[in-house]
Amino acid sequence: MKVSYKWLQSYFDEKLPTSEELSDRITFSFAEIESVEHVGNDTVLDVKVLPDRACYALSHRGIAREVSAILNVPLKNREEKKIVESPDVISVDVRIDEPELCTKFVARSMENVKVGESPAWLKEALESIGQRSINNIVDATNYVMFDIGRPLHAFDADKVKGGLVVRFARKGEVMVTLDNKRVELNNNELVIADDEGPLSLAGIKGGKRAEVDEATKNLILEAANWNPSYIRRTATSTGIKTEASKRFENRLSPLLGEEGIDRLALLIESITGAEGVRIGKREIVSFEEVHARTLEVDTELISRKLGVALSEPEIVDVLRRLGISCNKEGEKLLAHIPPERLDLVIFEDIVEEVGRIIGYDKILAVVPQAGGVTEIPTSFYYEWKIREILVNAGFSEIQTSSFSDTGEIAILKPLAEDKKYARANLRGNFEKALKMNALNAPLLGTSETRIFEIGRIFPAFAEASAGKPTSGEVTSLAIGYGGPKKKIAGELTGVVELLGKELCVTLTGEMKDGVFECTLNQVLDGLSEPKKWDISVFPSRNVKFAPFSLYPFIVRDVALFVSPLAKGVPPSSEAGDVFPSADSVAKAIKENAGQLVVRGPELFDEFLKDGKKSLAFRLVFQSFDRTLSDEEVNASMEKVYSALKLNGWEVR
Repeated sequence: MKVSYKWLQSYFDEKLPTSEELSDRITFSFAEIESVEHVGNDTVLDVKVLPDRACYALSHRGIAREVSAILNVPLKNREEKKIVESPDVISVDVRIDEPELCTKFVARSMENVKVGESPAWLKEALESIGQRSINNIVDATNYVMFDIGRPLHAFDADKVKGGLVVRFARKGEVMVTLDNKRVELNNNELVIADDEGPLSLAGIKGGKRAEVDEATKNLILEAANWNPSYIRRTATSTGIKTEASKRFENRLSPLLGEEGIDRLALLIESITGAEGVRIGKREIVSFEEVHARTLEVDTELISRKLGVALSEPEIVDVLRRLGISCNKEGEKLLAHIPPERLDLVIFEDIVEEVGRIIGYDKILAVVPQAGGVTEIPTSFYYEWKIREILVNAGFSEIQTSSFSDTGEIAILKPLAEDKKYARANLRGNFEKALKMNALNAPLLGTSETRIFEIGRIFPAFAEASAGKPTSGEVTSLAIGYGGPKKKIAGELTGVVELLGKELCVTLTGEMKDGVFECTLNQVLDGLSEPKKWDISVFPSRNVKFAPFSLYPFIVRDVALFVSPLAKGVPPSSEAGDVFPSADSVAKAIKENAGQLVVRGPELFDEFLKDGKKSLAFRLVFQSFDRTLSDEEVNASMEKVYSALKLNGWEVR
């Protein structure tokens, strides 16, 4: 939210602190300031208003009220001019076909307006916050929106045919927006229409057909309330996000409709400069009931929750500064919530308001006392129990993406072509991870890969514990083994049996291509509640992390026969061995393999045959600055072969 310092100052008689000082005070009490920028003779603060406070704070008035509370400086008393309505102005006929999506519609007519250039103060105010001046009518609607946070719209009344109706668009209808974007509408999109068709995309963008231009003489002003979820969904699906949609998707107080349309009518009357401007009465169609909201305030509990002693008068004063009046009813202290503060719903919201206004720096850091019994969620405990069993069995946990290129639940705005669905199982992404780990196993000095994953999957229908299909998330377990083909089935079967034995359950699932997967929901639901936290996963190893190359590696194996040592030559350090040691052979290989060897030589095979010993070593070649060629690696291997032969060893 771009906030003009001069605009903000207009809400106060007292001089505000400098923009830099004000920025610090707002940051520590209300919202982060992303930037402070000098624009002409003004300063603009970019306030990062979070969604929970957007219902009132996406406006200069909302920020001014926060500044008033933070600084304990009163707002200026503003006397609002009364509207003089002309009874003979043609009324607006309004019909709402979708009351769940359009909960309120306020409209009024204005006649004999004069469209032209905005006065300098209005243009300067809008341009300071990055808004382009269009004409006095459009600028007036924008000014009221940025001033009190209430989006409004003005139609050229003479271009509207018949009454206004809020309905879903009909298939095949097309609307050109004010910025000349052609939108092909579907029957999921709400429009404000007349007898000839759509006039605006409801709550998001006005249409070209009833645009206000220099020839406009008569207006229909509109201030409607829209379902926030619908606005958010439609703005996303159409790709049209506006300042209006930003405010509507966070819900606004129903009372802002009347206030906004009154302010707009008075502003237009004062800046158009036309004689005989006439204002019609407000036409209101509403399906919302506005009730006074109160919350009971427990001052002692506020002090306990904040960890700082506060008296009742101190708390009442803080709430007063926020526009929240309090009164006593017997022993109860009741806080009366302002209509625009839709974010204040429960008692804890009041605690937060008190805490941030008195200042978090006033609350001392105190270590809480230990004590009491902590309840351990069953599913959380057993998921960690599974981790303990698998990690202690030599498996490493991985986490793959929750999105996939296939599935049953599509993503509305996918991150990429291969992430268009919520994953229906772990197997798809898990198998890719297993394959990549197996391919890189030589760099890790192993011929086996053992991994597992516990994660949420999103099948369209999952079997509930009662046997009835239910949609939603399911917890799944995948275990993978990559290594010699003859060992895959045995390794997976063994670890599944180990899990079942430790958990005292039978795990059933699909075992295929080195991966076992099963759903855990029913398994975990059937286990007894844990009484204590007794998880013991192997601690992290004390390892040193080093950078790795982004270029591919090349693996080479070398196998050779070594003969017994000559008579009179001492045997190797290996007790009873009359052959050259594997270490001495590895040393000869290492000395001649060159600087491109990043791992090895590692002994991976050894046996006796015909009085000779066979030794097989693996080397991994890789460069940090280029992709190696076979010719380079072959040249290094030729040097190795030559050195081995000079030692009298037979290269196989």
